[in-house]
Amino acid sequence: MMKSPHISLKQLFAELTDYSWADGLQEHERDLRNENNATTMFEVMGDDIRDSLKNGGGKYDPSDYGLKTLPPAEIEPRRDFEQLALTLSEAMIERIWNGGSETFDSLYYKAKEQSELDTAVAKPYLLSEAWADFRVFKSDWKSKVADANHRLYQVMLEFWGDIDILQVDRQMIKGVLSRYQDFPKRNIKPYHSMSVQEVMAIDEEEIANKSKVAPKTVKELLKLCQSFFSAYLTIEKGIFQISPTANVKYEVKSVSYASFSDTQIKKLKEKAISLGGWKQWTILLAIYTGARRGDIVGLTRNSLKIDEDTERYYLWIDSGKTDAATRPIPIHQELIDLGLIEFIEGIEGELFPEIAKHHNRLTYHARALMDSLQIPSENERGQRYSLHSFRHTFITKVQECGVSTSLFQTVVGHEKSELGISNRYTHDFKVKSLFCVVDAITDW
Repeated sequence: MMKSPHISLKQLFAELTDYSWADGLQEHERDLRNENNATTMFEVMGDDIRDSLKNGGGKYDPSDYGLKTLPPAEIEPRRDFEQLALTLSEAMIERIWNGGSETFDSLYYKAKEQSELDTAVAKPYLLSEAWADFRVFKSDWKSKVADANHRLYQVMLEFWGDIDILQVDRQMIKGVLSRYQDFPKRNIKPYHSMSVQEVMAIDEEEIANKSKVAPKTVKELLKLCQSFFSAYLTIEKGIFQISPTANVKYEVKSVSYASFSDTQIKKLKEKAISLGGWKQWTILLAIYTGARRGDIVGLTRNSLKIDEDTERYYLWIDSGKTDAATRPIPIHQELIDLGLIEFIEGIEGELFPEIAKHHNRLTYHARALMDSLQIPSENERGQRYSLHSFRHTFITKVQECGVSTSLFQTVVGHEKSELGISNRYTHDFKVKSLFCVVDAITDW
């Protein structure tokens, strides 16, 4: 027996299709050059919904954005609710930017259809299914081209997950291009024998800039996305009314990373604290430890240790791929004051099971957090803000505070460069000697 649409879908549609306030905005409130333009909340909400849907749904809370409509309790109608909320947020952004444009009309009627959808008969068209159909459509590809394009598809699959193809939007296309920019070239050892999943699990900083793919290679991924989403799924099959690749251009970005200012760090810290759970503690750990992404997502209950000389807490990182990467990281007092020890002691096994097998979810979360605070994608020098910027900022900060290079290199897992020939006579530093590294940070 078919079910009626969940009542919350119509309620949400009614709540988010009142465009009177959007139509009454002043010009400067619509200006994209204005970091505080009126679309910001809807852009952040969209990122939050995509993050939830990518991981099965159920994590988006509309009350976080001041909405009154309550989502369904059951997971299937909840996913439909989130899909509708995503479309409505995109429609609101388009309305603010361009008024009643054709794009807006398309998004509005798509949302209207979603609000009337019978969830019992709706069947997602998965990325893997769409790709299989696309391969048949492109049966004239030569073997070499087919193999190269299939590997690019695997990048999409690993980055997005095997999601409903209708979830893919412009921001997700831009996101996968940005991530692919940090991939290694295929003909360099040891990457030539790695799967896409294995490469994706490597922290970007571990891949030398000279070993990363050229801009031309990233543009090949964009070209494939355009063929897949525009030529096939939009024009040929009519899945999309407007392709998610529309107006997407790849701009070559700097390979170097930017450091956050103290003010930006404080804002990121405050925002993270408001989120709770893994979204809070991963960012706070990134701020106060300078740890790599892999270090953070690999933490377990057993990572928490006590130094017997000082009776202070530290984290033991044993997931490193080098001797230097296997190390202790002292825990900053601010993390203890915020409740990190209680958080860890209340968990068995992995600290962050939500992202333990999906490292890129942390990368995406960090970027969404920056977007919510209007932190741009790069600074005046063209250096990129990313998850790695937390590590870069930590190292810069402790250097500014005058901490010994060999000490902070130990904490962040770098090979020691300061000791020279004496290194052969120097054993690992005692944990108690490393607390001065994190203690040097007093104004965050």
